[in-house]
Amino acid sequence: MDQSLASSSARAKEYEPLRASHVAKLSRDEVIALAREELTRFLTLAETLTSADWEAPTDCALWTVKDIVAHQASHVLALIHYREFLNQFNPLNFRAYTRKGMNSLDAANQRQVDMRAQWPPTQLIAEMRDNSEASFVGRQRFPALLRWLRIQPPGYAGLISVGELIDNIFTRDMWMHRLDICGATGREMAMTADHDGRITALVVRDLDRQLSAKLNGRAVIYQLTGKAGGKWVVGGNGLVVAEVSMDVPNFHRLASGRISSEQVLQQGLVTINGDQKLGALAVHNTAVLY
Repeated sequence: MDQSLASSSARAKEYEPLRASHVAKLSRDEVIALAREELTRFLTLAETLTSADWEAPTDCALWTVKDIVAHQASHVLALIHYREFLNQFNPLNFRAYTRKGMNSLDAANQRQVDMRAQWPPTQLIAEMRDNSEASFVGRQRFPALLRWLRIQPPGYAGLISVGELIDNIFTRDMWMHRLDICGATGREMAMTADHDGRITALVVRDLDRQLSAKLNGRAVIYQLTGKAGGKWVVGGNGLVVAEVSMDVPNFHRLASGRISSEQVLQQGLVTINGDQKLGALAVHNTAVLY
């Protein structure tokens, strides 16, 4: 084949959008490698923080940077043994918070943060580092019956298995909180196509399952820019009539509820090409569990 034609063909394939429903599900072989890399990146970031950084407010309205690290430290501990997991998420242990109006997930997380409120940053980092390997082993040894249990996360339309929660969502949550810390402290988040791009693709895969019904058979392209980005077709098998384009960090902030669809549209953080109405519908319904 002519070299110029081969080059042109390669570029066409590079920019050809992948159907989001074809993104491979997170495999059991990937779980620990992805979690280990994310924990390494999270701890590397935490160890660079200054005293002022630790007290900085974040996109998580009730939490400072220190609170976020405390939250992640509790999650690492929760994965060591299923009894610790059940203790952290036992409604009887955080009913004082739910009585104040918090949903069960926020209440469980806030209790763990408050338990570490007096800890210095070095102790929080040490808890994560010292328990990291045990958490990877514990995640693999979680009892099958507990992994298969399906739960209804607050504010999420649909059931999710505990296995999906600990294998996929816990790592995604840590990734998102690393982005929160970078945003709060003015740091650029370290991203690579293989790690952060895989996490982004898994979010798009989940978004496709949530959003398809609302598109009524129509399809939208999500063009996410940056090292961890890509181009995916979300929705039905019909013709694509709209394209939503935004950078990876703001896509995740929108999908996780850190910023509203109104803010994204009003602040010009997204570009919609084609059918404006359908594109706006997609933006308003870009929401995934983190």
